[in-house]
Amino acid sequence: MLKSLKTILKFKKFLFIVSFIFIVLLIKGQTNNTIKYDFNSKQSKWKTDNFSEIKNGNLYAKCDSGFIFRMFYNKIVFNSKKDYFIETKIKQISGNKKAYGIVWGASSWKNSLIFDISTEGFYRIYTYKNSILSFIKKPTWSKAIYKGLYKYNKLAIKKTGNNLHFYINGTKVFSTSAYRFSGYYSGVITADKSKIATDYFLIKAHKKQINLISKNISKYSKKNMGLNINSPYSEIAPVISPDGNTLYIARANHPLNHKPINKYDIWYSTKSTNGTWSKMKRAPKPLNNSGDNVVISVTPDNNTLFLETLYNPDGSFKSDQGISVSYKTISGWTIPKKINIKNYYNKNIYESFAFSGSRKVLIMSIERNDSYGEKDMYVSFLEEDGSYSEPKNMGNVLNSYLGEGTPYIAPDNKTLYFYSSTEPGYGDADIFVSKRLDETWTKWSTPKNLGKKINSDQWDVYYTVAAKGDYAFLVSSKTSFGNEDIFQIKLRDIEKPDPVVMLFGKVLNTKTKKPIKASIIYENTKTGKIIGNASSNPKTGSYKIVLPYGIKYNIRAKKDGYFAMNETIDLKSVKNYKEVKKNLYMSPLEKEEKILLKNVNFFSTKAKLLPESYNELNRVIKLMKSRPNMVIELHGHTEANLGYETQLMALSKKRVDAVKKYMVLKGITANRIKTKAFGGTKPIADNNLKEGKKKNRRVEFIILQK
Repeated sequence: MLKSLKTILKFKKFLFIVSFIFIVLLIKGQTNNTIKYDFNSKQSKWKTDNFSEIKNGNLYAKCDSGFIFRMFYNKIVFNSKKDYFIETKIKQISGNKKAYGIVWGASSWKNSLIFDISTEGFYRIYTYKNSILSFIKKPTWSKAIYKGLYKYNKLAIKKTGNNLHFYINGTKVFSTSAYRFSGYYSGVITADKSKIATDYFLIKAHKKQINLISKNISKYSKKNMGLNINSPYSEIAPVISPDGNTLYIARANHPLNHKPINKYDIWYSTKSTNGTWSKMKRAPKPLNNSGDNVVISVTPDNNTLFLETLYNPDGSFKSDQGISVSYKTISGWTIPKKINIKNYYNKNIYESFAFSGSRKVLIMSIERNDSYGEKDMYVSFLEEDGSYSEPKNMGNVLNSYLGEGTPYIAPDNKTLYFYSSTEPGYGDADIFVSKRLDETWTKWSTPKNLGKKINSDQWDVYYTVAAKGDYAFLVSSKTSFGNEDIFQIKLRDIEKPDPVVMLFGKVLNTKTKKPIKASIIYENTKTGKIIGNASSNPKTGSYKIVLPYGIKYNIRAKKDGYFAMNETIDLKSVKNYKEVKKNLYMSPLEKEEKILLKNVNFFSTKAKLLPESYNELNRVIKLMKSRPNMVIELHGHTEANLGYETQLMALSKKRVDAVKKYMVLKGITANRIKTKAFGGTKPIADNNLKEGKKKNRRVEFIILQK
């Protein structure tokens, strides 16, 4: 019995210790914080302006006759989803029948929550959302208010759970469900032709923690890119070409800018083989004019620029509300043409844009009627007519109280970088990262702050990454030569987007081996869906495209008068960043020209077409339907195998007949398709090698009649 009692006492002692530790940890884990402004002579944390001053233990604030009201607040970041308490002791000292009180959860007067009283004894609670007034509680008389001038009233707001409670001089006057914040500014408000004195301003709340991408601090720091890139003026909007060799920026106030010089012009720099950047050069006409000219995106081949600004047909400035596209030709850049976005409007004076790598998705930072804050991020999709769909809000995971902007979609087509002024961070604007979760482009992972090696206590925006993913480029006002400069930082693996493949090569004529200017299409081999487009250089025929992992691709060039050979690259298995060279060949549509159908293949030892063959055969069918007089001859080939010549000849005959049968079923008359089987008699590669045998198993056609 005694032993059992000792055991029970020990167990109770153990429970007490565990409970004590749990309570200590619970208290320690709570981030409840009290901020009180006493407004004494030593008080310096509250920001004042020409209409407010701190003296005699009060904040004195006034509103002149030019405004309906004025707000006086500080940025006080706290977790609005948890309980909080706001209290002030305030009195009116001039003006008749005017309102004064608390403003909280504001980004500006346009988006704010207000609880105020009048000297007559009325109180009201209301909100501004995008400048539109909406009452939570209409003006209501209360005996709890000390009426008249020079009488302090104590106002308080208490959030518990999902409810808000409002107090005047200790008396609860109203309760309602909690309202969503518009920002983190809290303070006091007074009406026109009146003056108030605030004895103190108190907030008790839970601190809002910075949601960092990693708790470990990076060993790399961002570095100013120096005077070859930056100047004593303003540099913003860096756009690095996917190959990492050309950097575009926008620069204002430079003496060489197009007049007026206070507008932004496009400048660019190229990287040498030793890794140094050339001195910035101003882009030529028609890219720069009298407006703000900014590069949004550049294709991997550097042959197409997307620009923020609308241009007139002569290249002069038209409007800053929209985007345009310009193409590189032998003689220079074309006059940028407008890209149409359906029902596009922006209520903000600022805007920023970003394209996905395929250019099928456009993300923009603008202010619209359904915005959560001053600027939100929206998404539009490329439509068949070449325009982009009406902007759709990307949701409140990304968008919040103040403003989000300068979006950038990494080459992996799923990693989004952007700045936010709302979420707690290190400065005025911090850079965050989020991952796309589905194909709607409106579902995203919770944004994470990139950390204090990237974000400073000032303005950090415009984040861009080259396809290789090793370095990022951004804008910061911290330690800059001018207002803002371009910085570079080496990235840790956790900060990098998913790896991609840089595919490059030339578009060549199979007959002459000369370069061709052509458009380039890359599609999903399984679905046949076109994923993106590019173009080859008009002089050299060179091209570059960036391909995310996870898909098997068909790539081909396209140009009138030619039939392109398909190239296939299988990227289903995700690996590291790499660069792959593939020349794309195009056969001229000339009589007796032999054209290889590279993607027409069969099940092993059978005459049954593999499903991947249909996309390429459909292109031949489409060609013949567009040329009703065309007659072709299909050639079937196999590898050579000594002793099996008869069987292989028969197999090649069955296979070429299977191709003809498919084409006839799709609407091509049989007399327009001749067939010929060669078995293994005409090899194009070494039959002793596995890869050679694969190349020898092929279907070709020649044009008998155009």
